[in-house]
Amino acid sequence: MIAIAALVIGPIAAWLCRPMRGTDGGMISTVLVGSAVGPAILGSLLAMAMATLFGALVARMLGWRLGCFVAGVTLAWPAWEHAGVVQLLRVSGDPSIMPRLAIEGAALLGLALGAAFLLYRVDPGIDRKPDAIKGVVSGVGGFVAAALAAGTLAGIVALLVAIEEQRAQAFAAAAGAAIAAGTIARFIGPSPSPTAAMLGLLLVSIVAPLLTMQLTGADLIEAAYIGSMLNLGRLTPMLWVSGALVGVPIGSAWAESMFERHEHSTVAA
Repeated sequence: MIAIAALVIGPIAAWLCRPMRGTDGGMISTVLVGSAVGPAILGSLLAMAMATLFGALVARMLGWRLGCFVAGVTLAWPAWEHAGVVQLLRVSGDPSIMPRLAIEGAALLGLALGAAFLLYRVDPGIDRKPDAIKGVVSGVGGFVAAALAAGTLAGIVALLVAIEEQRAQAFAAAAGAAIAAGTIARFIGPSPSPTAAMLGLLLVSIVAPLLTMQLTGADLIEAAYIGSMLNLGRLTPMLWVSGALVGVPIGSAWAESMFERHEHSTVAA
């Protein structure tokens, strides 16, 4: 299933995002930063729908975590089609693209959150499986605390890892941030659902470009050229999406496995 996502569906999803054009008519663009916003939105929606449908099929057969993972692998292809934030700033020469990236992050991560919840719900095993971790905080308060902790930890990880804008390193930063978010949200939150971690990542995708713009100010374009831009602001919204769908289920599974090992060792003692 992972191979199908990586070698078949992913390239098709990337092809759907090809109509995007930058402000200069080239390929340096994202969904909302460019000269062909309408076709870019349509292509991105189709790519996300394709990834979600394939992920739902996998989740139905093999569980929601693998379903989310293959959806993220699929969307890594269009994420790599998008230009990096530094490239966007250099080509456009316009710091005001950062609020547009925040809006794009809110929209795309909102769709990804919905997709992750759908994949969780179509997993036939979730109602039969006892909850491995009860969570530190219960109820709505636990969900909010898990989302905030997930967003904070994800932001720290991305800040430390996204040192350069090379595609592999940027994806590793997004996926690593999502793994951290999925792990902490699973420990704190009241439910194994990925929605709290995804909400935390949504918040980071909004805050990152705005915080980068606020801290750098009028020197943002110069910072893009000399490499002194805030690392957190280097990740594009679609990178956050693909990294979130790949990383959150890994972090959630890791948290549960750590808890189960601790329980077994306690019982054995």
